[in-house]
Amino acid sequence: MKNIPELSCAIVEDLLPTYVEGLTSEETNMAVESHLASCPACAAKRAAMGAEDVPSEEAAGEASREVDYLKKVRRRGRRRIMLAVLATLLVLAAGFAAKAFLIGSPLDPDRMVVTSFYQWDGRFQVTVVSTDSGVAFHGWTEENQDGVVSITARSVLPSFLYHTDGGTRSFSSKGVTEIWLGKVGEGRLIWQEDTEISADAWALYQAQTPYVGDNSAVGRVLAAVDTWYGPPIVDYTISLQTSSEPYGLTIHFDSVTAYVSGAGRSLDKRMYAIAPSLLALIGNLGEVLWTYAAPDGTAVTRSVTLEEVDQALPDWIEARNLAYHQDNSEDGTDWIAPESVKDYAASPAAVQRLMDLTDYGFYVVTVEDGAYFFNPWP
Repeated sequence: MKNIPELSCAIVEDLLPTYVEGLTSEETNMAVESHLASCPACAAKRAAMGAEDVPSEEAAGEASREVDYLKKVRRRGRRRIMLAVLATLLVLAAGFAAKAFLIGSPLDPDRMVVTSFYQWDGRFQVTVVSTDSGVAFHGWTEENQDGVVSITARSVLPSFLYHTDGGTRSFSSKGVTEIWLGKVGEGRLIWQEDTEISADAWALYQAQTPYVGDNSAVGRVLAAVDTWYGPPIVDYTISLQTSSEPYGLTIHFDSVTAYVSGAGRSLDKRMYAIAPSLLALIGNLGEVLWTYAAPDGTAVTRSVTLEEVDQALPDWIEARNLAYHQDNSEDGTDWIAPESVKDYAASPAAVQRLMDLTDYGFYVVTVEDGAYFFNPWP
């Protein structure tokens, strides 16, 4: 059995706080307890320290109430956090609903078609419809700034509030020089110079390029012309001749025969029809060539030059005017041939007239015994 060291009162008094906390070793505990058993003074101090550490019933109750209060505060805090999160989600949902069904976004002119366009009795009436399903519009307005009218609206999801997929606007034609679908300069021009501008004409006007040497730009022109004239032909390559004038564009239909599948037009007729548009839309282009393999395998090369087109323009315009008067009970304004087909790239309205002239067939008119005959060129 170990000898228990005898401790002085001073040492015991120093050890008592640590002893009471249970932080002293077993050997120290035995020495302190041995001293307390034989020293009433130190034992009394130990007893006093023990009394301070044991809470009274009142203190214990207060402590319990404080714990309960803290738990309640914590539960309230959790509820407040949950309510705040729920409120945030509701606000976000309400904002989304307001944006989707009430506020919406500006209409996209590229996804709208003009289904009717009338001008009579000093007024315009324009009807447009979306090409997208599941879209409705509201807030239709038209603003006239110095003769340039912009038609705008808000696009939203259909609901019981708004459910129409287009709109009709009627407004005075006095002093109007242009009509835009969407904001001026940002939307799409749909009327200019007494001419209704189709989406294809607008696309052709925007696709034009001043230089035949830019492969990507020439490709964009060809794509726009293909989309307009249709059906699109994708199986071809191009080569550019820019070393000397006339600068040339050659389209190689490597795996396309003389007839376009499903088009009902020979490849030659197609190219003769669109060559003037290519000459107009590519600023310094002087000649359009194309090659293909005929059905018998023979290699064919055709061409149209700017000089040929410009010389033929007066006859084509005359043929168009005659055909127009035959097709319409009311005579319209006769067109006047420009100096060059390149003048047709000057404005969207001019591009539209070039497209209309192409749709008439680029005819050359001949007269025999007083009768008019319209023969496709060349």
